[in-house]
Amino acid sequence: MLSALRSRYDKTFDASIGRLWIARLWDRFDRDALSTRPMLVRTDVLIALCFAVVGSAVSVWAFSQTNRVPELHTMFNLWIHADSARVAENIVTTGGDHGRTSVHPLFSILTYPFGALLTALGLAPLTAAKTLVVIVMGATTAMFSLTTRLVGLPRFVSAAFTLLFTATASFLYWSGVVETFPFSCFAVVTSLFMMLRVNTPHWGWWVLVNVLTIGVLITNWVIALVAMAVRLKLKPFIAIAVSSFALVIVLAVIQNLCFEKAALFFNPHTLTREAAYFQTNMAAEGTYEQGWQPAANLRSMYVTTVVAMPVEVQQQTHMRLATTNQNTAFREGEIIPVIAVISWVVLFGMGVWGAILRSSLRLPVIGAALMLTAQTILHLIYGEVTFLYSLSFMPLIILFASMSWFAPYRYVGLGLVVLVIAFGGLNNVRRLQETVSIGDCLSDIDFVRQGQTWDLIRDAKPPETSDYQTLDFDTENLCQPGSTPDEVGVQP
Repeated sequence: MLSALRSRYDKTFDASIGRLWIARLWDRFDRDALSTRPMLVRTDVLIALCFAVVGSAVSVWAFSQTNRVPELHTMFNLWIHADSARVAENIVTTGGDHGRTSVHPLFSILTYPFGALLTALGLAPLTAAKTLVVIVMGATTAMFSLTTRLVGLPRFVSAAFTLLFTATASFLYWSGVVETFPFSCFAVVTSLFMMLRVNTPHWGWWVLVNVLTIGVLITNWVIALVAMAVRLKLKPFIAIAVSSFALVIVLAVIQNLCFEKAALFFNPHTLTREAAYFQTNMAAEGTYEQGWQPAANLRSMYVTTVVAMPVEVQQQTHMRLATTNQNTAFREGEIIPVIAVISWVVLFGMGVWGAILRSSLRLPVIGAALMLTAQTILHLIYGEVTFLYSLSFMPLIILFASMSWFAPYRYVGLGLVVLVIAFGGLNNVRRLQETVSIGDCLSDIDFVRQGQTWDLIRDAKPPETSDYQTLDFDTENLCQPGSTPDEVGVQP
């Protein structure tokens, strides 16, 4: 049956699309050059497995820090606008609110089997969700190690950039909470690996990558599509893209039947509601005090993702407090983060230059540039805190930085990597611990406990005390280092 469908598709394609100029242009690109590079060997796999342990260990350490705030997975916004409470519940139960499958099309059905297995083995539900994140971050680190080897980096250089990958602010912050972003990062890195892989894999692997990528986050599908475009001619590209999308629709319908309140991602009504999260719309409606600031979004993407900025408390409405690092700056007199930022910016610039010079990787470089451009355009306008989504583009940024090895003065670039790991890592650890302290402080405020817990928001129950609606907080000093929960600066 499959062979008959394929034969019918081949005839239809040749008679219609195959005759168009775009098909001839698409197939004209030389994709054979990618198959002339050395393949991965056993040593590379063993090193990747070691980095899997490193990635998981970093995640375990990050959880050891965030565990100091038990309410982090029962309240909203304590961790830079994260919805950890909802995501943790989605991983381990079919009940509750799975409505964010409107933009994470298959997240529940992809993760619940693993969550159910871990709970069946005796783990507590929240522990099972955390364990799954630890495993995924380890697997992502291993895949990134293999990907940098496929770029053509020597093993010691690949190891240095894989360590940089785990030392970024994005990795440290989001490997220590239960969220969708670690799974999104794994899908992105897997797509990059497939794009750079030496042999042309069976089309079933491409279907799997497409389903994984779009299933975790709908906007990330462009990354899998670009990866396929780099490796495949137009005929298999269209066949795999269409069949993958059809499979995702089928799985989404099954998910909708199995999970309470799950949404269908192809429902136009649910998709249009995402426009409410555009900074441009929020600024126009007066619900985003900072206004639309593209420069702040770019800084968050290309700097804060690697070198963390301080976190502050933001009062979004009279009934909502959140932590954010969108518009913060380094404190006066700080030297370590400044060194880290300067080193990182120079390193990234060298990486872009090295990518341009690397002629043997021209097609994958163009593909990675298109992926990063798509992410940049999206996050110029989407989301109140750009750092919230950083694991979706951090692998691309570090991948470009790794190509500094192909630029002039490569050992200068390698020295910059060491500086970013040392100074940036130290800064990121300190910022993470500060964020933990701020989250712990917020969780002790009655206003937060009565208005932002997951149970109350899920059941749409208002706080017991209506007077909270008139409170105004001195957020500039609220829960900053040195303050206490009693010094909240509440102004009625």
